[in-house]
Order: sequence, then structure tokens, then C-alpha cells
Amino acid sequence: MLSGLIVYSKADRDKNVWFIEKCIESLSSKGLVLIYKDEEDALNYIENNRIDFVIYRSRNYQALEKMQALGIRCFNSPLTNKIANDKYKTFEFLNEQRIPCVSSFLYYDKLSLPFIMKSISGHGGQEVYLINNLKDIGLYKEPNKKYIYQSYLENSGDLRVYVLGKKAIGAVLRSNKNDFRSNFSLGGDAKAYEPEQEIVDTAIKIAELLDADYIGVDFLKVGDNWLVNEIEDPVGARMLFKASDIDAASLFADYIYNALIKKS
Repeated sequence: MLSGLIVYSKADRDKNVWFIEKCIESLSSKGLVLIYKDEEDALNYIENNRIDFVIYRSRNYQALEKMQALGIRCFNSPLTNKIANDKYKTFEFLNEQRIPCVSSFLYYDKLSLPFIMKSISGHGGQEVYLINNLKDIGLYKEPNKKYIYQSYLENSGDLRVYVLGKKAIGAVLRSNKNDFRSNFSLGGDAKAYEPEQEIVDTAIKIAELLDADYIGVDFLKVGDNWLVNEIEDPVGARMLFKASDIDAASLFADYIYNALIKKS
């Protein structure tokens, strides 16, 4: 019987109980053992117990590399985690692959006001600021964090495409009447959307290049063009389920089961 862990940081655990329970329930029904561990305890547990796979839902790619080095199948890979959870590395990756994307800079000296400042490690719309005055930077910037800067782009669409097993399983168009950030966790709304094939192909290409199991690819529509803005790992499932009834958590569990059984 194969045994696995699903791992979150303590800070993210409580708001992801639904996803955790869905994965445990789905995989248990298929005869796999899955238990939850906080990220802070996961490596120690692995050193003292047999673990065959890890559903890694945190943001420390170095810890993930250690797990993979032990022969553990990791969902997602350390490469996916490393690129997607560093916004500047994401831009460099997209730029190198010549994938149309929102340009990001380590300095703001060539940008006109207003512009966007983002922590490179922020997620869920946190640590993203609209800078209208250069004095605002000092109000938000923390000395121990790194930031990127982007032009403030008027857009007519904020789209997330969910990619599981190198296939697009759904997409949502996001909006927020009360904030320039459309994130679901910040009160944004979402509706199901059928993306153009070109967008789907771009999202799948990114997943293939990163050898990603399950990610979200975020696009902004600027003029007539869709530009990749961010890659989400770990990507959630609540927004897609609310907008379309697509149960991405259960689909992810099915994918994991099939990947492990084929390997064994």
C-alpha cells in the first residue's frame, strides 16, 4: 500500500481544509494512505517513516528537492515550485521561452506612475501594491523582502487557466469591483470562461516546460492580446468549483493515483 503526505505551511493550513480533506478522502477510497503534515514537520516525518509520494502545497523548493532526492514522487516538481513562487524567475522563464507576458523589473526608475510593486514571493494578491506616488513605496516596502515592478496596465480581462496533467481542465474570468486586484481570496468574483485555443495552448506549453502536474496560469487581456502575468503553484480549487462545479481537487487525486499506479 502506497503512503503519502499532503503538506502545507501552518499559515496556509486552516484556509485549505477543504482541499486537504478532499484529497485524503479521494485517495483513501482508492486504497492509498494519505495524511496531513505541516511543512515545518514534514521532512522530519519523512526521515522516520516510509513515504512514497508528497502532495506539496507550500513554497520551499529546497525542501521539495530534498524529498525528491529520497526517491519520493512529488506533486509538483521542485522546478515548478522554484519558478512559480518567484515572480521575477517567472518573468525570466517566460521571457526566455518567448511567451508573451507582463514585463517585470527589479527597479522602477524607467516606469511611469502609477505602477505596480509586488513582493516576488507574495501570493493570493497579498503584497501587491498600486504605487501612485514614489513616497508610497516606503509605506509598503519591507527591508527583508525583494520586489518586482510592473507598469500598471489597463486590462479588459483577468483569466486563470487550470492545467492538470498537461491538459486544461477549466478556466475562470476574475473581477473585483472594489480592488484593482481580482484575487478570489480578496473578495474577487469569478465566472466560468471558455478560453481561446491560443490561450489554452500557451498554458499547456508552460506546464510541459516545467513538467508541472497541476498549476494555474494567469493572463491579463491588454488591448487585443492576452499576456501571461503569473504562474500559480500551489493553485487552489475553490474558485473553479464555485464558478463551474469542476471539482479540481478530486480530479487531482485521480491524476495522482493514476500516476503512481502506472509507475508501480
